[in-house]
Amino acid sequence: MKGLWIKDLLMLKKQWKLFALFMLITVFNGYANQSVDIVFMLMSFFFVTVATTTILYDQENQGFTYLFTLPIKKMKYVIQKELLIIFLILTSIIMSLFFVGVMVLSQDNFTISGEKLILLSSVALLFGCLTGSILTPLYLKFGSEQARLVVLILMGTIFGGGFLAQKTGFISWLTSNGFLDTISTMSAIQLAGVSVVIVAVFTSVSAVISERVIKI
Repeated sequence: MKGLWIKDLLMLKKQWKLFALFMLITVFNGYANQSVDIVFMLMSFFFVTVATTTILYDQENQGFTYLFTLPIKKMKYVIQKELLIIFLILTSIIMSLFFVGVMVLSQDNFTISGEKLILLSSVALLFGCLTGSILTPLYLKFGSEQARLVVLILMGTIFGGGFLAQKTGFISWLTSNGFLDTISTMSAIQLAGVSVVIVAVFTSVSAVISERVIKI
C-alpha cells in the first residue's frame, strides 16, 4: 500500500495549481457571502473531486491491467482510495479552519463559536465522505465519461427528490414529528460522533461495492 500512497501523492503534487485555484474560489465565495458554511462545503467537495480523479489516471492506457499484476489486491487498492479521500477531507477541514481564523482576525465584527466549528467540520466530513463513497464505485464501474453522466443524473435525482419532498409535505411531516427537533437538541460532539459512525458505514459499503465493480 505504501507504493499506492507514493504514486497518488506524487500525482496530487503535480496538481498544486488546481488546489490553489479551488482554494481561491472558496475564499472568494466565503468573503463575498460572509459565510463560513460555504467554505467548509466547497473545500470538502473540491478536495474529494481531486482525490477521485486519481482513479481516472489509474485507468488510463489499461493501467489496471498492469497495476493488478503487482502484489496489490483489489480490496487493498479500494481501501487506499477511501483513506486518501478521508485524508484530503481532513486536509480541507484544516484549511477551512485556517481561513476562518484569518477572517476572525481580519474582521472585528466577525465571531464564531467553537461548537459551530465542530459542527461545520463534522458536516464537511460527512458530506465529503458521502460524496467520495458515491463517486468511487461509479468511476471504477463506468470510467470517466460514463461516470460523469451518471453523476449528473444522480445529482438531478437528488435535487428532484428534494423538490418533491418539499412539495409533497414530507419535510413538513419530519418537522411535525420532531425529527429535526431531536437533531437540534444534540450537542456538537454528539453530532460529530454520529457523523463518524455514518461515515464508517458508508465508506465500508462503498469499499465492498468498489472491489466488486473493478474491471481488469
